[in-house]
Amino acid sequence: MPCFKNCCCCVKLETGGLMMGIMTLSMSVFSMIPMAISLINRNFLAKVTVHILNRYGRGANATNPFIDSDFWSTVTNMAGDDEVASELPPDDDPQVERLRSAMLVFFIVCIILLVLYFLTSIMLMYGSVKGKRWFLLPWVVATLLFIIAYIVGMCLSTVLFGVSIISLIFLIIAITESVIAFYLWLCVISLFQHFGNPNNSKQGQGQGYKNGAGKYREIPQHD
Repeated sequence: MPCFKNCCCCVKLETGGLMMGIMTLSMSVFSMIPMAISLINRNFLAKVTVHILNRYGRGANATNPFIDSDFWSTVTNMAGDDEVASELPPDDDPQVERLRSAMLVFFIVCIILLVLYFLTSIMLMYGSVKGKRWFLLPWVVATLLFIIAYIVGMCLSTVLFGVSIISLIFLIIAITESVIAFYLWLCVISLFQHFGNPNNSKQGQGQGYKNGAGKYREIPQHD
C-alpha cells in the first residue's frame, strides 16, 4: 500500500512525480555551471580553502569565523586585491597540492553525477506520465544518496569549522531541507507502489485474465 495517496496533500501522485522530475532536472542543469567553473578555478579555490582553514579552522586560535566580518570578505578581497591575494599559500604548498588533486576528482565526479541525475529526472518524468514504475527507480536511488551525502557533508563542515550557534543554525536548516526532500522522496516511493498495483497502473490497461486452462484471454472492452 502506498505511503501517501497524494503528493503535498492535494496533488495527484502522477502530477507530483512529474513536477519533481522537472524540479530536479532544472537543479541538475543549473548545478553543472558552478561545478564547471569551480573545476576550472580549482587551484585558486584550493589556496583560498587552505588559507581559511589555517586561519579559522579548529585549533587556529582565531575568532569565530561566522561572526568575523573579515571571514565573509576573504574570497572577494583575495580575488580583487593583489596585496591581499599574496597572503595565499604558494601553488607548491603540500596542502594546496593535495586539495587541488582532491578537487579535481571531486568536481569531475560531481559533474558526472549531475549528468546522471539529469537523465534519471527525465526517466522520472517519463515514468510518471506513462505509468512505468521501473523508470522511477533510478531517481529514487540517486535522490536518497544525495540526501544522505548532503547531511553528512553539513555535519563534516560543522565539525571542521567548529561548533557555534551560527553553524548549528546552518546545520538545522540543512536538516530541515533534508526532511522536506525526504518527504518528496517518499511521494515518489508512493507513486512507485501505486504503479505496482495492477488496478492503478497504466501498464495494467489492456491486459487479460487467466481462464481455467491457465491461459490469458483478453478482457472484453465495452463502450
